[in-house]
Amino acid sequence: MMNIHKEDTLYKLFVIEDNPAEVRLMQEAIKEAGLSDIVELEYAYDGEEACEHLDTCKILGKQIDLVLLDLNMPKVSGKEVLEKIKSDPDLESTPVIVVTNSDYKKDMIECYRLRADGYLQKPADFKKLVDFFVSVKRSIEEKHKLSIYYIEKVYDELRLAV
Repeated sequence: MMNIHKEDTLYKLFVIEDNPAEVRLMQEAIKEAGLSDIVELEYAYDGEEACEHLDTCKILGKQIDLVLLDLNMPKVSGKEVLEKIKSDPDLESTPVIVVTNSDYKKDMIECYRLRADGYLQKPADFKKLVDFFVSVKRSIEEKHKLSIYYIEKVYDELRLAV
């Protein structure tokens, strides 16, 4: 397998999720998808911690390649975190995929209005979560970047495959 590291560094994924069990499932799905060796994961368990981490990254000049953001969190909501990212000139180009249990159209519309790059209802089973991370891996391998469009396209193909 070829090593696909941009400038010999790992792709940085920032998971903002208040449920430790969901974080653990994501960690396992990342391993299962074969992403462990090409991504570095960072976590925040509430919106306030996420905002502090984003500010620290800005100060240190650390780039985040993809944010996976839950909406319903304590202290600071996911929508407020999204608004912070997309209204900050230093962070606004950071791709953010909202990953939530909410299937309310109003939430989806509001997230896109706040400039979310993608909106994904949390997969109902582990295989679908693995498929999502397989699509992330394929984006890195085939496009040499994290392309939201490509991730969504591959994920849709995997979900439709029997």
